Amino acid sequence: MAKKKRGSTASYAVILIFTTALAKGLGFGREMSLAYVYGASPVSDAYFVAFSIPTIIFAGIGSAMLTSYISSYSRIQQQNPRRLRRFTDTVITMVLLISVAIMCLFWLFKRPIVKLFALGFEGETLEIAISFSQVIIISLIFIGVYFILQGYLQIHGSYFAVGMVSAPLNICVIASMFLSVEHGQEILGWGVVAGYFSSFLMLYLAAKRNRFSYRPNFNFRTPEIRRLLLVVVPIFLGKAITELNTMIDRTIASVLPAGSISALSYGNRVIGFVTAVFVISVTTAAFPQMSRLSAMKSHRKLKRTFARSVGLMSLMVLPISAGVILFSEEIVGMLFQRGAFTAYDTQRTAEVVTFYAIGLIFFSIKEVALNLFYAIEDTVTPTVNSVLAILINIGLNLILIKPMAHKGLALATTISGGVTLVMLLVLLRRRIGRLGLGRIFASLVKMALATAGMCLVASPLYDLLYSKLESVPPAFLLAALAGAVVYALLNILLRTKEMGLLVVGLLGRFFPD
Repeated sequence: MAKKKRGSTASYAVILIFTTALAKGLGFGREMSLAYVYGASPVSDAYFVAFSIPTIIFAGIGSAMLTSYISSYSRIQQQNPRRLRRFTDTVITMVLLISVAIMCLFWLFKRPIVKLFALGFEGETLEIAISFSQVIIISLIFIGVYFILQGYLQIHGSYFAVGMVSAPLNICVIASMFLSVEHGQEILGWGVVAGYFSSFLMLYLAAKRNRFSYRPNFNFRTPEIRRLLLVVVPIFLGKAITELNTMIDRTIASVLPAGSISALSYGNRVIGFVTAVFVISVTTAAFPQMSRLSAMKSHRKLKRTFARSVGLMSLMVLPISAGVILFSEEIVGMLFQRGAFTAYDTQRTAEVVTFYAIGLIFFSIKEVALNLFYAIEDTVTPTVNSVLAILINIGLNLILIKPMAHKGLALATTISGGVTLVMLLVLLRRRIGRLGLGRIFASLVKMALATAGMCLVASPLYDLLYSKLESVPPAFLLAALAGAVVYALLNILLRTKEMGLLVVGLLGRFFPD
């Protein structure tokens, strides 16, 4: 059988961008549905916290297992391919056991755990959060396994299901929100469980088409598993600490006026859409290739892949960040302002979005750098960096919350991201040598000039269109489209290298011959 041809980072990223955009569009539908039915209320606050608990509890473990699984799989593929199937079986068995153990521990200590996630919750809001959480925690069984299935699909170059992974979840959750109006809010928790099961099932069927099979294997004493565990622990600590930032922001926000947690969560959703569609798409496409190149000791190609990933991601993130800052209220209003979600809720959420968007480029480049560290199996540096990030974030939270309230929490996250990114790049250069940052900076300057040109066109055009149409959505969409065209043309005129790579990736994906 002919060996499957590998695609480029750009071509894989193109698949992920389109599929993830569709899936995350449904995610916005989920937030819009919650805003319509419950607004920024005690129920929505409780639901946001309950929904986040399985993710925060397991995101560190699941993401760490996914990252170390891809890295270990790439190494075993080079050294002893016959052991790959047994390795995958053992990893999935381990993840299932961990998921069940965490679920049981949560049921035993559900009240103090929920209280830890929402320090300011009392009375009815706390009881609602506990009620939701004890059902939603069942999702861990499916969440754990689908992390590994995503890794398996990425390794085998099957990115469509990976990009669409959240689509079944969002469809089920949206359905449960509207059903809860007739059948009671308790159904919200079961909607999340059904959603995670549906996502797991989609990934499993996609993996089966790529010759995946599973047999329980409890032999955890193989050299491959021991090496994976040595890698996974520091990765877990680093990713768990990163997720802890979100929990800390929400915990501190729980002492602010009602609806502050929801404003942060809705704001996170807007920025999370950009991150998932563009940043995670590029890093997800690049990481298996970086791991493979690291296993092959091809350091020159490894650094080139890193530089291209940063450049491609920046090409997309810079203009979107500027657009989000420029039109934050319009975007939030279009997405959420209906039903119980008021103009005041829009204003508060837009303020959060603006301060998160300022730091979006920091978070984006940092994500690529962290993945490079994981590819070369240096897991200590990212962990230490994550600890520093959370310490800086806590300190800035305490300083900024009084004068800026919820806005201060978002600004603290942005500043801590920028500071720790600089630290990470300095250490990365010491670890593997020159990264080509000079060439990347030259491209960033061109992208910034193109972004400025885009804003100079989009802002007055929006004002003109709104005065004529008297409707935000069509005015915004037309202005955004015009701005995107101007941005692309300016990058072409400025000969931005990454624009050429993106065009080649698009042509290679849609016209492979």
